[in-house]
Amino acid sequence: MIGITFVERQMVSLGLMERELFEMYTKLSERVEDLPAKTLFTYIASDSLKHSTVLVKIIEEAGGSKLKEQDCDENIRYHIDLIKALSTDISRTKKVDREELLSIIDTLAGFETLLFDEYAKAFHVNTTKLTEEDEDPDKNETDLSIFSLIVKDEDLHKQILLSLVNICDKKLDFKDNTPVVKYQSPDSWYVPPR
Repeated sequence: MIGITFVERQMVSLGLMERELFEMYTKLSERVEDLPAKTLFTYIASDSLKHSTVLVKIIEEAGGSKLKEQDCDENIRYHIDLIKALSTDISRTKKVDREELLSIIDTLAGFETLLFDEYAKAFHVNTTKLTEEDEDPDKNETDLSIFSLIVKDEDLHKQILLSLVNICDKKLDFKDNTPVVKYQSPDSWYVPPR
């Protein structure tokens, strides 16, 4: 396609992915019973909606785009399809238990890592500066851009998902600490009266 830049393709692609993640995180927050998980998924969903809205606004202000979903980055399109499939699976369940949640979180962390990498690559955000800014916030005030803020959000999403894994592990830990009793099936040695 003539006239379509890499940055435009990435903005449209990432905007579509963020929109799908918003819908999926929203559905997930409705099906998780654990209040901290529900709240954190709602937080990530609102960030995904914000990112999608910002990208659409930038594209509109730059004159719009004639790109369609099929013109987007192939890797991101593949992941959008995975997100849609996961979202459909989540929609079919009444509730997501902790064991299921752990496997879903692993997949979600992969999506957040992909977004982090793609934003950093497309918009030339130096990710090493992000950690330096946390140490000295006044140091890089002039380097602030919407894309560096989005990359920071994606990094935060990965940290939130990791904390959710820790929360779930602590709540599932009781299974590992359950005492082992001598007679696992007492009925097998019980002789009924005659």
